[in-house]
Amino acid sequence: MASWSKRKNFMIILSFFGFGLILLGLIFIVSGIVGLFRFQGFYRKIHAAGVVEGCGIPLALIGLSLLQPDLVSASKLILIALLIFLLNPVSTHSLAKASIPYKIDSTGRLKD
Repeated sequence: MASWSKRKNFMIILSFFGFGLILLGLIFIVSGIVGLFRFQGFYRKIHAAGVVEGCGIPLALIGLSLLQPDLVSASKLILIALLIFLLNPVSTHSLAKASIPYKIDSTGRLKD
């Protein structure tokens, strides 16, 4: 009887951590969306999109993985979060670097 109570308490604590990580991820996502609308320059908007993809989505996915009942689904979500966390800086950097030869100014338009 005591082990069932400990398991139930562990699941409740795990659920709180999961919801907390989802909430933290949503805060990063909302701040990135606000940054996309408020920032003026092209490179600043790339930074705001990088915050959404680099911090918000992986945190939300890890939080969702803590709420999964089986290990297979949780490990898939953690793997997806890890891939996003590793590949997002590379894609953001390559997008910014690709804009340099085309002489894209801070407003996102081609310079003449």
